[in-house]
Amino acid sequence: MSTTTDHASEGELAEPPKFAPPVFVYHHRQRILATVLDTSLEIGRQREGEPEAVVRVEHSDNARLIVTPIDDVEVSRSHVLLRPLDDASVEITNLSGTLSVLISPHTTLQPGEKAPATIPVLVQFGEYAVRVDPPEDEDALDFEGLPERTVAPGKSAPVNEVTLLNEGATLDEASLLRWLETVLNVFQSAASSQDFPEQAAAAVVRIVRLDTAAMIRFQDDRWFIDALKSNVVGTNGEGTAESDWAPSQTLLSRVRTERRTFRHVPNMGSDTPRSLQDVTALVAAPILNGEGNVIGALYGDRRGTTVAGGVPDISPFEAKLVELLATGIAAGLARLKEEQAAIAARVQFEQFFTPQLAEQLERDPKLLEGRDADVTVLFADIRGFSRISEQLGPEKTMQLIQETMGALSECVLDHDGVLVDYIGDELMAMWGAPVPQPNHATLACQAARQMGEALQGVNENWQELLGEKIKIGVGLNSGIARVGNTGSRQKFKYGPLGGTVNLASRVQGASKYLGADCLVTSSTLETLPEGVIARRLGRVNVVNIKQPIDLFQLIAHPPEDWDVRCQRYEQALGALENELIDDAMALVNVLALDYPEDRAIASLARRVEDAASAGHHGNTSIWQLPGK
Repeated sequence: MSTTTDHASEGELAEPPKFAPPVFVYHHRQRILATVLDTSLEIGRQREGEPEAVVRVEHSDNARLIVTPIDDVEVSRSHVLLRPLDDASVEITNLSGTLSVLISPHTTLQPGEKAPATIPVLVQFGEYAVRVDPPEDEDALDFEGLPERTVAPGKSAPVNEVTLLNEGATLDEASLLRWLETVLNVFQSAASSQDFPEQAAAAVVRIVRLDTAAMIRFQDDRWFIDALKSNVVGTNGEGTAESDWAPSQTLLSRVRTERRTFRHVPNMGSDTPRSLQDVTALVAAPILNGEGNVIGALYGDRRGTTVAGGVPDISPFEAKLVELLATGIAAGLARLKEEQAAIAARVQFEQFFTPQLAEQLERDPKLLEGRDADVTVLFADIRGFSRISEQLGPEKTMQLIQETMGALSECVLDHDGVLVDYIGDELMAMWGAPVPQPNHATLACQAARQMGEALQGVNENWQELLGEKIKIGVGLNSGIARVGNTGSRQKFKYGPLGGTVNLASRVQGASKYLGADCLVTSSTLETLPEGVIARRLGRVNVVNIKQPIDLFQLIAHPPEDWDVRCQRYEQALGALENELIDDAMALVNVLALDYPEDRAIASLARRVEDAASAGHHGNTSIWQLPGK
């Protein structure tokens, strides 16, 4: 026999069928599962970690039918593969390594063989059989749609006068109250409960009095049953199970195509499709998203065997009730999606902003649009990080970075700042945007001062291992910057760009040369309130910045003789800047002896020594820093 096919090449699906063929699985001639051939179906016994039989399991590129428990060795774990080729044929592959597969009536597939077959076809292996029937013929079914299209969430429904009650029918108060209560419960659960699909299906059975109802999700061009509720006794002796029930693909296709509620009351003649033989009436209402696209359906049936007199029906009024429930589910899902998006945005915002600012930005996202703003930018860097990381190794270094950056970040957020970025062992923060802050420089300096205090806790945890204290250098600069999302659509990063930012980074780098933990520029200092304690350390040129800048050291807790020390420092610095090198040398040497712990004085002494070694040549009023 031939084991190849001309319908499609290996791994390639031909033109997909317009309507998926129904598939029925039998064990000892009793139906145990009903599904559709809307993708490649692998059939076999349960594997370790898989759900118990009988069930359909979805995968990204196919689906798997688990038809028997793991200990049933008469069926291979992967026994049969059904692959749709077109509306009238299917490719059948024997995946078993030892067992044969019979394709009725005379074709046998040996292990590893495959062959095309025309639908309908019966595939047999062991005590199991799988029947693939032709797709439902849309033209052979009579569907009646409600006059109006289903309204998407957030849209207004047109006002139409439609008579939905049959002539002479009445609606008693008890039924109305029961319906309203059930509908309200479903509406509420749709936005607050994880089991609302089950509640929605149960509500259809309860208030419309259908035999079976299901909430069905449409995703990736396929339908998935999220919940099924039935009052009909199935093959397991209980209510119909999902594995023993399949919806009409034709009805679902009409609902999806026209975005309208449809009902079907078929004639019980010889032309009724097989998948509808046990169904006397059907109804399906679309579940829409905010854009009006179908994302699911609320589906129900009423069977002839359960209706007194044998003449079942689903009236337009009952169909409208199903649509009402579907509309409520859609509204709940839309609200849930909005809430999830808001939560995601809040989580994203709170990585950079205070919770209060994140809430404000959530209400007014336009604040994040690019604009010029008066800001203060702060950079904080761990001193000697390369040496520390080499000593600690990768794992401990990661722990140290996380703990240190976490402590510094809290200081930023405690003073209403924005966390812009982490660059290795460096933190970048900003004040003054997205919401204007008149005191942005003050807030930034307060955060910088708190950073020094926050390091005490970090050092308590790490000093014994490191043998030294962790130190940081902080630089601040204020001015106009362009602020906005400096990242991309894939990764959000709100922050500033421009010369103000570049200078702030250089100021942080200058701190290690000038012997200071925290440096600010004059543009930052001049906006601070009176009483801020600062010492001018000199005028410098920094890398890639043309204009020289005055840098000031901020002091959180000055010693008692601070004023005298500052005066003497300024005298030595002034002598150097006026090219009075000998005077500067005499002043700074005595100063260094009096204050050996003052790193800024030690830095000035080295600068004076360098000027003396240069033979009094060059401009000593501005210090060209040796690096970044």
